[in-house]
Amino acid sequence: MKHPPPIPALLLAFVLLLAACTKDDYAQCPGEVKIFFSLLSSESNPLEVDQMHLYVFSNCGTYLREYRDNAISRFDAQYFLDCPNLAPGSYRFVAWAGKENGCYATTPAPFIPGKTTYKEALLLLKHAGGVVESPMHHLFHSELQVAVTNQKDQRFTMPLTQLTNTIHVRVEGLPLENNTYILRIADNNCAYTFDRSFALHEGHPSGETITYTTHCTQDDSGHLNATLRVMRLMGSRRIPQLAIVNQTDGKLLFPLDDQSGDLIEMILDAYTPNFDTTHTYDIVLRFFEDDSTGLKVTVSINGWDVQSEENELID
Repeated sequence: MKHPPPIPALLLAFVLLLAACTKDDYAQCPGEVKIFFSLLSSESNPLEVDQMHLYVFSNCGTYLREYRDNAISRFDAQYFLDCPNLAPGSYRFVAWAGKENGCYATTPAPFIPGKTTYKEALLLLKHAGGVVESPMHHLFHSELQVAVTNQKDQRFTMPLTQLTNTIHVRVEGLPLENNTYILRIADNNCAYTFDRSFALHEGHPSGETITYTTHCTQDDSGHLNATLRVMRLMGSRRIPQLAIVNQTDGKLLFPLDDQSGDLIEMILDAYTPNFDTTHTYDIVLRFFEDDSTGLKVTVSINGWDVQSEENELID
């Protein structure tokens, strides 16, 4: 005699939940939950969001389930994600959004319902040997703690913070040369906790850097141009180092002499942006010959001149 296959525990719990609903015990019935999303910064491009991963954790921090949309046709103010079969209770929602090109991953893999915890969950930027050469798609994050009830129409909004930056660099004043130049930004920001804080990871120990790198192009005027995407920049985190290297002869073009390549220092010496909403930095390096000291360079960022401490006026 054949016995019916055992009912999985999670499925059994859901069946019992529905049975309770049919007996008019509506206090335990799943509500109809819709999560709407918005972009926190006006600089963020809705076209950069065509996938949404929404992770649900219990009030005590245990992973429960994931809702996923891998084919967002249009991300706008009307877009929402349905979250069916959520029993009444307190939850923590964490959203990661963007485009899929294989450059991000989560760990531990896979997340196990009832076992994986919010504290151990990480989002990782993939890299080969500490080098990031392929342009990353932009990454967005949001977190929300909610109380779900048995109401039929529950709506929540999660504003998405962009966790990636675009760095445009333009070099002016150099003689036209048949050399190859590389733009590099070194950092150690490839791992994030699920509250978007920087994290250390066993595959990326403290002090180890990753290098974002790309070739510079030279226009008809002899100006170099290059663009890099990098992970989250913060004013309190003085790690990223910017450099331009002449790959042909191996010489460092920038920083020059005793100048610093500290990207955050240069930004803050130019002006004070809101790092949560400013995601594009246009950097112009202007080289010139000084009669007494030789080749020099000035720096401007987003139209503001970088003022070194030595040049600041003292009242």
